[in-house]
Amino acid sequence: MVYYEKASIEFQSLKNTEKEISCYNQIGVVLTRLDKYEAAKTYLYKALSIGLNSLDSNNLEVATTYISLGVVYNAEGNYSQSLIYHNKALKTRIHQLGKMNSQTATSYGNLGNVYLNAKEYDKSVEAHSKAMKIREKIFGKKSVEIIESYRGLGNANREKKNYKKSLTYFEKALENKLLQRGERHKDLVRYYKQVGEVYYLMGDKLNGDRYQIKADEIEKR
Repeated sequence: MVYYEKASIEFQSLKNTEKEISCYNQIGVVLTRLDKYEAAKTYLYKALSIGLNSLDSNNLEVATTYISLGVVYNAEGNYSQSLIYHNKALKTRIHQLGKMNSQTATSYGNLGNVYLNAKEYDKSVEAHSKAMKIREKIFGKKSVEIIESYRGLGNANREKKNYKKSLTYFEKALENKLLQRGERHKDLVRYYKQVGEVYYLMGDKLNGDRYQIKADEIEKR
């Protein structure tokens, strides 16, 4: 944070507004990770004020500020405010980058995550589905990027008690992760657990135990 502060002063003197805003955004992100939400918002609203007064309202750095504010409000449990900012970011990204862009997909994914926390599961499924379709077209069904869409859809469908669909998406996420990481990587633990949890919810203890054992075996290595 100290170095971002120093950098922001330098960029301000150089009249590089985008880089100055970027520094404030990064400080906001760090403070959010430290659960210092009010302090984070102070920097992010400062970044937003500078951006809206000095740059085009559709500037992508301003969109980043919107996303960071969305993340803060989501962390606070203020989901309605979070959705406002994530929707603003999405609108900017569509305007600047088009509908078929990875950053646009990320914004849909952000919305899906907030809707999940707000228990608006149908809207979460809709947002994550849009993200998945974009990522599938750009990166393919076996890509790294699409895993988050599969997990988002798995989570939302699980909360809807649509366990078969949830299982399908979690299994796709696991399959992709196995392709990328191999069978012994620590990253696989949560994927095995997610699949196992859905089997338990379906009343299938045998398969639930099978995936839980796989997760345990990796954790013990």
